[in-house]
Order: sequence, then C-alpha cells, then structure tokens
Amino acid sequence: MNSKNFYIIATAPNEPALQVRISGPYLTEEAAQADLSAAIDEAIEIDPSAKNYEYSISHVESRKPGVIQHMAAQS
Repeated sequence: MNSKNFYIIATAPNEPALQVRISGPYLTEEAAQADLSAAIDEAIEIDPSAKNYEYSISHVESRKPGVIQHMAAQS
C-alpha cells in the first residue's frame, strides 16, 4: 500500500478541526469519488448525527484504514 492515498474525510460542522477519515485508502481520487455516497450512507448508519457532517476527499499520508473499513474488520 502506498503511504500517500486518498481518503473520504468527515468534518464536524461546528468544529472544523474535528476531522475523521471514514473511508479509504483509495489509490485514486476517482475511486474515492465513486465510493463517496456509499461511505456517507454507512457513516449515517453507524451514527445518525453523521448526516450533519461535511464530507470531502483528501490526499493524505497514512497507512491506517478509514473508520468504516476498521469497523468492518472487527465484525
């Protein structure tokens, strides 16, 4: 896995410094964009307040999975 990947990021509307990688890593921005709607739906299933968050795609350096992938691996 590359250390620089694309992730879907959720940002709290009342606290912009609070950002969580909810999904990823993706090798391309297009792959992240294609999964954006499904990732948001899954986040809302986990936490209904997630519907109030702002979502974006970010190119960050990390090898850690997003929250959704982490939770799926635990079940």
